[in-house]
Parts: sequence; C-alpha cells; structure tokens
Amino acid sequence: MKNFLRLIRWKNILVIALTMMAMRLLIIYPVFKVYGIDIMFPNWGFYMLMLATMLIAAGGYVINDYFDVRIDSVNRSKKMIVGVSISRRKAIAMHLWLSIFGLGCGIAATIAAHKFWYIFIFIGAFVMLWVYSRDLKKSTFWGNLLIAMLSGLVPLLVGITEYFAIADSISYWDICHIRAVKMAMQVIIFFSVFAFLFSLMREIVKDCEDIEGDKLNSVRSIPIKIGLKKTNVIVSVLATISAATVLFFWYEYLSQTRFFMYESLPYTYLGLLVVLPTMIVVGIPVLFGTSKRKYSFMSAALKIIMVIGIGFSIIFCHTILNNGNI
Repeated sequence: MKNFLRLIRWKNILVIALTMMAMRLLIIYPVFKVYGIDIMFPNWGFYMLMLATMLIAAGGYVINDYFDVRIDSVNRSKKMIVGVSISRRKAIAMHLWLSIFGLGCGIAATIAAHKFWYIFIFIGAFVMLWVYSRDLKKSTFWGNLLIAMLSGLVPLLVGITEYFAIADSISYWDICHIRAVKMAMQVIIFFSVFAFLFSLMREIVKDCEDIEGDKLNSVRSIPIKIGLKKTNVIVSVLATISAATVLFFWYEYLSQTRFFMYESLPYTYLGLLVVLPTMIVVGIPVLFGTSKRKYSFMSAALKIIMVIGIGFSIIFCHTILNNGNI
C-alpha cells in the first residue's frame, strides 16, 4: 500500500481534492450565500467530479512512471517504484483500473450536470496524460504546457459545473444571480491562472533538475535545448509574471469590491506568503547557479507556495462572510 500511495503521488492527489473542495466550499458557497442564492450542482455530482479528477490524475502518475523507468534510473534511482517494488505489468494494470474508475465517476458527474459533452473532458484528460507520458514529455515545452493547462483546469471544472447547473435550474437571471456567478467565476479563474503559471514554472524547474537522465534518453526539454542559464532566465520571468498576476488580482479586482475595500489581511497574506516568497525563493535565486540541489529545493518551494496560494480561499471565505452585510 505504501508503494502504491507513493506511485500515485498521494500528496498531489490530496491537493487536487482540497483545491476542488476549496473552490466549492470557500469560494462559491460564501459568495452565493451573501447574495442569497443556493448552490445548484448536487453534492453527489460534485463528489463524482472530484473523484473522477483524482483517479484520472492518479492513473496519469502511474503511466508516467511506467514510461519513465529508464529516465528515473538515472534521475531518481533511489525513489524508483515501477520496475523495483511494482512490476511494469502491475503498473499498467493499475493505470487502466484507475482510469476506468475515473471515467466511470466522470460519467456520473456528466449525468449530474446534464451535460453529455462533459465526458469528453475526462476522456481528453486520460488520452492527453497517456500521450504526454509516452511522447510529449520528451518534447520541448509542449509537455510542460499540457501539464500546466491540466493543473489550471482543476479549479475551473468546479466553476464551470456550477455555472451550467444554475443556467439549467432557473428560468431567468436576476441581479443577485448575475453578481454572484460573476464574482465566483472571476475568483476561480484567478486560481486557475495561478495554478497554470506555477505548474508551468515548476515543470520547467523539474526539467532542470532532471537534465542528466533526460540527456541520456533523447529528451528535448527546454534546459537541454537552450541550456540551464537561459532556462533560469525563463523561470525568473515566469516568477515575475506570476507575482505580478497575484498583485494585479488584488489591486485591480479584489480591493475594488465592497467586501475587501477596507481589509488588510488578504493583502498581507498574498504579499507576504505568496508574492514575496515567489520572488525571494525562486524569481531572483534561480538566476544564480545550476546545481541539481538548487532546482530540487525550488521545485519543493514552488509546491508549497502553490498550496499556500490555494489556502487564500480560507481568507477569502472569512472576509466575504464577515463583510456580507456591508
């Protein structure tokens, strides 16, 4: 069981679950409550949506390790599971079962949403993760972009399902529905962009960390293509864009709303725990040095910053509910 949990990256799967729950319970619910409307997408449908996302992602991690046996034997030989603790045949069986159950939950979520085309989201994710693990991971940039896009899709899925659930459940949109849906979707889109940018940055940093094994296995990653020093500049630029995006979200949107206009806690949280660490831990230091240890540290740091960023949903919920009667 321990090896299985490590294989499916249980910590990452947990983050996916917490992210989706945060979008529903800490973003959509408080906004809708303040505007006096109800969440329309049924709870069982949401849990099926969450399970589908988690299972397909878990299957993606398994198939990634299945195809990466040769690369991992160089980059992280001590942490290898497939081919050591779990045979490749068992790994492919695990991938198929996880994906089948994930697609089954996706069908259930599709039924709950009354949108047949939803199932193509899950089928598409399953296919793209397979293609990524087999081919795209070895390409320049496209594999990084795909994983970042799938990461950004996680919070967006929650907002999309709720939007269509409301659209199908009411005969007309009054001002409360419009304001609630608009605010919830705008905040969720921010979280999606946040997840996309930080995932993209982390994927490139991981490529820098894995450059030795990648070179031996004909991988054409960005660091191999243009060198580590130029890749460092790209990561630094991405870190600056990510920090600027967070500040833009606060100054141009949240601080202008009646809920956050006089609040300092949200700004302090974003500034001290997201923006500052992004620049001090990644944006500036990445320009100096090319050691594997440095990239390993930055990869871990980016994961922590992403979790802290999602944690902003708690501050958001608290502020919205406290100032709902302003």
